[in-house]
Parts: sequence; C-alpha cells; structure tokens
Amino acid sequence: MSERTSVLEMRDVRKSYGDLEVLHGVNLQVAAGEQVAIVGPSGSGKSTLLHIVGTLERPTSGAVVIDGYDTTELSEDELAGLRSHRVGFVFQSFHLIDGLSATENVAQGLLYSGVRRPERIRRAREVLERVGLGHRLDHDPRILSGGERQRVAVARALLNRPAIVFADEPTGNLDSHSGEEVLNLFDELHRDGTTIVVITHEHEVAARMARQVEIRDGLITHDSQVVAA
Repeated sequence: MSERTSVLEMRDVRKSYGDLEVLHGVNLQVAAGEQVAIVGPSGSGKSTLLHIVGTLERPTSGAVVIDGYDTTELSEDELAGLRSHRVGFVFQSFHLIDGLSATENVAQGLLYSGVRRPERIRRAREVLERVGLGHRLDHDPRILSGGERQRVAVARALLNRPAIVFADEPTGNLDSHSGEEVLNLFDELHRDGTTIVVITHEHEVAARMARQVEIRDGLITHDSQVVAA
C-alpha cells in the first residue's frame, strides 16, 4: 500500500439481504490521489459496494473508514454530514434539474450548508470553469450535450472539495466521443490530485484508470496494485 494517506478502507466488509450474502468479506484501501476502477459484471456486487462505501447503506459486518472516520461508529445524522462534505457522487443519469442553469444546478450542492447565495454561485462558477464549462455557466441542461451534462454533474461532485469522488457508470449514457471527454476529465482531475473511484462494467473504461480492481460474486478477485507472489 502506498505511503499516502488512506481515504477509503474496507475491512472484511460483508453485506446480506435476509439470507442472501452479497459481499463476502471485502478488503480494499484507496490512498489519497488515486484513480481506481472497480469493475465487474452485473450481479457481481459492485453496486452494493458503491452504496456501502458511499455511506448510503451500512455493512452487515466489517468496517468502512472514509477520510479517517469509521462509519460504523457514526449516527445517521453524522453519516449524512460526512456524505455531504467528504464524499462526491457522479451518476450515470446526471440528476440535473431542468430549468436551472448549470451554475444553479452545481450551487444546489451547497443549498443546505449555510453558505450564502453569492458565495454558492461564486464557488459553482469556479468549479464549472475547472471542468471546462466556463462558456456554459448560464445554460439550461436541456441544451447541453450529454458530455457537458456529465461535466456539470462532476462539477457538482467537486463543489465541497470532497476527500473522494465515486462515479457510477459515468459514461453509460454517453456516446463514445462524449464518454472519452469525461474520461479525459477524470485523467485531468487525477493529475490535479483528486481521488476518484469509478464503478463500471466496461473493461475499456476500467483500463483507462491507473488502478483496476475486479469484483465477482461479492469478492475482489484481482487488484492491479497487488503483485502476485
């Protein structure tokens, strides 16, 4: 493991729904500044893993530590606070609000944070410029391309300067050109030090990431960082 600070640790994480165990003792560490793909077919457990590391669900057993916080020791309110300040999410379907500008969509991420509107707008414009959308600040998502809408979603995920960004099938709704643009953006953010974990079923997308972790049947079956003995 790298000497860099770990921002995600999964220790013997198991998840069951009734009698069905979906994750079977997953161990994983992600260091600050890493770019990681978690890749696996449908039914492999990767969506459940995302929900757990994103604090949307709790594990049945084991520990999940995010940016130094053991999530098993946090209340629901504390988990919500951790999720809103230390974790960023990018989804396949963008989740943007039609009728609001790109800037307003991004600024929504600070709506309940106590930050005043002028500062919310300033920070939203700043992060949109960072992802290459300085010329689309006032555009409604309905007139943006798929790749541009995903860039707005990435900007929203970065707004709170999270410790880690999780991207769930971020190219799944994009054509090949737009998907390539988004992957190039992830490369740029990685070079700038952003910690990114991409969940995907596409091996071509995973190959673009600096590190590949494969999950199958609820177990990690390969990690490109681990050298076989």
